Amino acid sequence: MQSIIGFVSDFGLDDTWVGVCHAVIYRACPHARVVDLGHQIPPFDIRKGAAVAAAGVHQLPDAIHLVVVDPGVGGGRSDLCVVTKFGTRLVGPDNGVLLPAAQRAGGVLEVYALDPKKMDHRAPLATFHARDVLAPAAAALACGVEPRFLGTAIDPESLAPAPFGPCRMEGGVLTCEVVDIDRFGSIRINATAQDMEAHQLRRDKLQLSLGHLTVDVPFGRTFSDVEKGKPVALVDSSGWLCLAIRRGSAAEKYGIEPGTAVRISQGT
Repeated sequence: MQSIIGFVSDFGLDDTWVGVCHAVIYRACPHARVVDLGHQIPPFDIRKGAAVAAAGVHQLPDAIHLVVVDPGVGGGRSDLCVVTKFGTRLVGPDNGVLLPAAQRAGGVLEVYALDPKKMDHRAPLATFHARDVLAPAAAALACGVEPRFLGTAIDPESLAPAPFGPCRMEGGVLTCEVVDIDRFGSIRINATAQDMEAHQLRRDKLQLSLGHLTVDVPFGRTFSDVEKGKPVALVDSSGWLCLAIRRGSAAEKYGIEPGTAVRISQGT
């Protein structure tokens, strides 16, 4: 699986940037396989990029993940290779976008600041590190190069903070936040099935306090567990706890945006 590269970016598909990164990878490592996990991240939206990357790790835990949402490109931030405790390797800028994915893969084990001189590539253009640093690093990893040969080890504590962290238990309530709104208006929360089990939240009915409102919802397995237009909580395909409306938009109904604080307790 380490020859598979999951690729997330805010490049969109109207320009050549995604294809150019593919070309760089295939030229450096012809047997690599690139899986495009999402390139429609809103420009500069580190939170959305982090959520999509974390969902990608949920599907491809043994792959290399190239994540490029980089509003600070060419500035003072470093380009990174993050090695997780489960062995996942994440490549991207030091702006927090890699850290939720690393958390999904057991947490950060090692971090390397990438050095373009250690890769067989031209000097990087200030505005396109994805092509000139990050894609070559992902390709090198796919071809079996160890991260320590691509840069210098740095202290994980020195990294830029994540756009969101794990849930925490406070006074018997699981305190989380909204990490993403998907295409269908479902509200993704940074709680996993493991979080709920660890904190003994039964899978029958939950009470969710989201910003200004409180909602009691059944915990379901699928959207069809409730009638059309009714809310349901479930763990979706990304592995996040999700508040959804069957055949409707929960975000629109409840007026919720990413970053909203969420408190989860047992429903009555």
